[in-house]
Amino acid sequence: MFNRAIIQKLILCGTAFILSGAMWRFLSAGGGSDSAADGDPRTQLFLAVLYLAVAAVALIESRSTIWTIRRTPAILALLLLAIASSLWAEAPDHVFRRGVALAGTCLFGIVLAARFTMLDQLRLLRWALRLAAALSVAIIILGHGVLMSTGGVSARGVFNHKNRLGAAMALALLIEWYIPEQTRFLKIIRTLSLSLFAALVLYSNSMTSVVTVAVTFLIVWAFRAIYRRYKLLVPVLFPLLLVAGLLLGATGVSVGSLTGSMGRSSDLTGRTELWGSIAAMILERPILGYGFSGFWEGASSEASVVENNIGWSPSYSHNGYLEITLSLGFVGLLLFLWILRTGLRRALLYAQNPQSITDLWPLAFLVFFTIHNLAECSILWQNCLEWSLCVTTIMAADPLNRPVLDSTVAEAEAVAVPATECA
Repeated sequence: MFNRAIIQKLILCGTAFILSGAMWRFLSAGGGSDSAADGDPRTQLFLAVLYLAVAAVALIESRSTIWTIRRTPAILALLLLAIASSLWAEAPDHVFRRGVALAGTCLFGIVLAARFTMLDQLRLLRWALRLAAALSVAIIILGHGVLMSTGGVSARGVFNHKNRLGAAMALALLIEWYIPEQTRFLKIIRTLSLSLFAALVLYSNSMTSVVTVAVTFLIVWAFRAIYRRYKLLVPVLFPLLLVAGLLLGATGVSVGSLTGSMGRSSDLTGRTELWGSIAAMILERPILGYGFSGFWEGASSEASVVENNIGWSPSYSHNGYLEITLSLGFVGLLLFLWILRTGLRRALLYAQNPQSITDLWPLAFLVFFTIHNLAECSILWQNCLEWSLCVTTIMAADPLNRPVLDSTVAEAEAVAVPATECA
């Protein structure tokens, strides 16, 4: 017989699986693009049921949920700003609907942080992404998950786009790496999973995901090596990385040569031209922006100006920092940067004296998240696992969260014990 804890894990694992982007092209009538699936009535109904189930878990665990939210109120403030932006958006219904979806996305992240320890969070997420990987392999074998394009063969598996597969598998690779295993059998399973995730990232032909996960591992390794050997203060590390970047630029290694060596155009597949046009649009509404997700796909009349300038029709900015500024202005950007600063400070405290490899996870994820948003969008993004995990990681890395969470878990385990055992 299922107890409450198992049911909650199933709900949250299923939600993580769907928010990763897996199965969207099969659930929705729109099929192809993320935006089409996001606006599809069937997908909306399915997501609504999932979010209601997550809300039920949050209500059952209301004490720890409220306490967790109160420890990081800036996340709630950013969410409220996104929902309120429907008041000044050109398409208020569209903005409000996506704001509600964002609330569900954030709530999922909050519940994960409030209900589970960091190791349990990673284990739950691992199973969701292992399932997505297994289904992707199956559909690729059946010949329905591979696309041919000018860039060569690329896999998308059960995802809408190759970049979604690449991002999900890069995240899965990172999660699997920071889960320790004790027995030989589990270590073999872990090694096989890591190999599968790495293969799918490469087969997706998503260079953004490949570079992001590689640089993340490099930065975390550098942090451990420099801090442990030389005991440099953490604030000194980031200026050192900046100086290293400047020296790299001084050697004459250009963006064009780097992207060219990876088989990509020097303008990052048209993104630099797009970013220039977006910057001009941001200056038109610099304070509060165009409303949450209220610029692209006809939500704003100014979107046509960008499309005419670049000669194609994007559905997002391909840069998370530009996207949040476009949506919520510099007010939203500064609020997000404050949240990110809080998360990085907590993550660095975790990482300075790690008791296990899992203690490095908050730093690794936030580095991954920060880099990934240089070319993709997951900052304050509705129905997005990566944004949910950003919320979870920042809240779970709070050093005061551990004793409260431990007492909550103990209470949940006590409830699950049959009455006959307590007699």
